[in-house]
Amino acid sequence: MIKVTNKELRKIYENLPESYDKVNRIISFYQDIKWRAELIKTSLKYIKNPKRIIDIGAGKGELTFVLSQFLNIKDKEVILLDFSINMLRNSIVKAERVLASFNYLPFRDKSFDIIMSSFALHAADDIERAIKELARVSNGIISCVAFGKPDDKILWNLGKIYLKYIIPCLARILGANPENYKYIFYIYKKLNRNSFYRKIFEKYLVLKIYKEKAFKLIYIFIGYPKN
Repeated sequence: MIKVTNKELRKIYENLPESYDKVNRIISFYQDIKWRAELIKTSLKYIKNPKRIIDIGAGKGELTFVLSQFLNIKDKEVILLDFSINMLRNSIVKAERVLASFNYLPFRDKSFDIIMSSFALHAADDIERAIKELARVSNGIISCVAFGKPDDKILWNLGKIYLKYIIPCLARILGANPENYKYIFYIYKKLNRNSFYRKIFEKYLVLKIYKEKAFKLIYIFIGYPKN
């Protein structure tokens, strides 16, 4: 992964909209922006001048906002895709918006130079089908940061304690509604271990980067479709 400089991070923080994704900021101990920025900066190493870009599971477009700090997207075709119409209605960037899910992408094969996603893939109903769909519509690279589940049993249990008990407390301290954070734990419970998903990624993608962070509760990957 290409590291982001303090100057680059400062620029992102200074331009950050008030409505930026607070959920993942709390869960990641405020590392989410750094991880998103590293994902974007590394992706642009592989695709220098992308024309068509899609942010899948985009939420309000937080990852696309970070992209805009590294690349002028005004002359690009950028799409935000999410399953929530409310998220898309409240997007923080100007882009085409599409209501759809990971598992059924309404696009032709090889449609996008960069397919990117942050803190969303773990919520897909069928992650293998989602990866197959991402590979199908990719004409370049696929970049993703998502929540995972450690293979190590001790780390798995630490993650369980962190997400079930500590995160709601942090939310309450920071003035957020702890009820809004409980769904993260239920997603975590149903996930398979990281090694299971890595095998799926390697089945359909040529992985250039695969890393696990934050006690292996987060994984980041960048790869090309095999076909």
